[in-house]
Amino acid sequence: MRSRGLALNVVIAFLFMFVSEVKGAEDPLLAKKAKGAEDPILAKIKGASTYIFAKNAETFIPKGTGFFVGLKIPSMPGKVSLCLVTAKHVLYQTGTTKFVDTIYIRLNKKDGGSDLTGIPVNVEGGNKTVFMHSDPSVDIAIMPGGPDQKKFDFNFIPDEFFLPKEDSAKLKLYEGVEVFYPSLLFLYSGQGGSYPFFRYGRFALITDEKIGRQGKPTALYLIETGSYGEDSGAPVFFFWEGGRAPTLKLAGVIQGTFGDASPIAGNNKISIPFSNAGIAAVIPANKLYELLVSEELKQKRGF
Repeated sequence: MRSRGLALNVVIAFLFMFVSEVKGAEDPLLAKKAKGAEDPILAKIKGASTYIFAKNAETFIPKGTGFFVGLKIPSMPGKVSLCLVTAKHVLYQTGTTKFVDTIYIRLNKKDGGSDLTGIPVNVEGGNKTVFMHSDPSVDIAIMPGGPDQKKFDFNFIPDEFFLPKEDSAKLKLYEGVEVFYPSLLFLYSGQGGSYPFFRYGRFALITDEKIGRQGKPTALYLIETGSYGEDSGAPVFFFWEGGRAPTLKLAGVIQGTFGDASPIAGNNKISIPFSNAGIAAVIPANKLYELLVSEELKQKRGF
């Protein structure tokens, strides 16, 4: 993660509502049959994405990207249960595995401009706000709840974007399939509003073996794309060809850059230089789905 600070001229609004439903919500981001990423789809995906910051004194430091997921409530047609998804390490204090006390997400307002909304980070106890996969190597965090619909202009990724379990089991992805994802760009995060930008790439490696990243073997896809720290937590999409026509689906969540590192001896010390190899690590979407349907989150949602 980059440690440079970013001063934001916005109002801090503690309006994040930890509720399990959004009344009258429509599906604003439907899976669409298409051969490429069309502009209307991109606009809706942008609206489902958010920037995540941590506060250092009076400066807000960009930490990564997040996105909203909406699960239909079976007993309440037309309503969904919202949650914020990101990479777990985005919630860490820089350079540690300790969680920050609060994150701030940047959201566009319906009347123009944007605000930062503070969300407390509690990983245990009765006021728990962060839920993690039972496998500690899975770098995903879910924070149930959603923004104030009356104030903020946002979308969400509906559960149609997740492949059914039976299709995931027989999913035959292959190297070369195109992917794309929205994320934060540190060099331009916007002044009057948030403007996620898009990176494009292809699957570079798909294997059943766990892949080691930062000393921890875990289930990952590798994609060929330029990736940086602020991309962590971004949703990755592809067009699945398992049905009658290609349909946009969620491939996974960006974990971060998969870089080159090699030990070099100097001054009786070992330093580890890092370079971006143009490869990014992606946590498979089925790991996110496993967490979404875990017993702990089912109890939290009530279904």
